Amino acid sequence: MRKQLSDLDFVNAARIRNLPAPSANDEPVRLTELNSAIEGLKNKDPAVVSSQGNLNLASPGASIDGVSMSAGDRVLVRAQTSQPENGIYTWTGAASAMTRTLDANTATELNNALIPVTGGTDATKTFRQTATITTLGTDNVTWVQFGTSASQATETAAGIAELATQAETNTGTDDLRIVTPLKLKNFTGFVKKVSAAFGDGAATQYDITHNFGTRDVHVEVYRTATPWDTVLCDVSRPDTNTVRLNFVTAPTSNQYTCVVTG
Repeated sequence: MRKQLSDLDFVNAARIRNLPAPSANDEPVRLTELNSAIEGLKNKDPAVVSSQGNLNLASPGASIDGVSMSAGDRVLVRAQTSQPENGIYTWTGAASAMTRTLDANTATELNNALIPVTGGTDATKTFRQTATITTLGTDNVTWVQFGTSASQATETAAGIAELATQAETNTGTDDLRIVTPLKLKNFTGFVKKVSAAFGDGAATQYDITHNFGTRDVHVEVYRTATPWDTVLCDVSRPDTNTVRLNFVTAPTSNQYTCVVTG
C-alpha cells in the first residue's frame, strides 16, 4: 500500500472513477452508496451475473449470460416471465435448483434492495428493486437500473475495456479490445531482431545466438565500418536459437555485424 502524503488537486474538473463498492470504514463511498443511504436502500453484495431472459431456476445450466458459474456464485434474476420469481439467488450446480440468498430471501430484505453486477452483459451496472413486496413469491419483484455505469472505452473517451486474447491479437481484426505488452510480444507477426558485431582475427566460424525458437529467420551480414556494405558468407542454422557464419579467411576484430530478424 502506497501512502499519499500530499494533497491531490483535481482542478474542479477531473474525477475519480470506477471505485469498487466500499467494504471498510476508511474507504470512500460512491454516489451510489450515498444515494442509497439517503433513500434508505439496502446494499447487497455483488452478483457475478444478471439474467437477460427467463431462467430455469431448477436447472440453470453451467453458464448464465456467457459467464461460467462456480458454486456459491450470486445471480441477479431479474427477467423472469413470472415476476415473483425474480430476486437474488445462489448457483449451486448446472442441474441443481437455485435458492434465494440469505440476504434476500424475505420481502423485507428485497424491498429497496440495491445490487451491483460484476460480469456478463450488465457488468458494472447496479440494479434497484422498486416494487413494494408484501409476500415474497406472490408479489412482483421488479429490478431497474440504478444510477449510471461506466461506458465502453473508445479512441476518444475513457471507459471499460476488455483485454484481447492472444488469438484475437494474432488475427488483428478486433477493434474493440486492447492489447497488453505480453500479447504484443507473442504476436505471430511481431518482428524480432538481434544484432551483433563479430570477428577476432583468428576464427573463421561464428555462432550468433538469437533465441527466437525457430529456424525461420533472415540473416544479413554487413561491414561494420565504411562503406557498411553487405557481405556474403556461408550461413547455416544449427538449431532454432542460433545462426552459424563461416568464412574462408578470419574476419578482423569486429569487422562485420550480423543482423538476425524473425
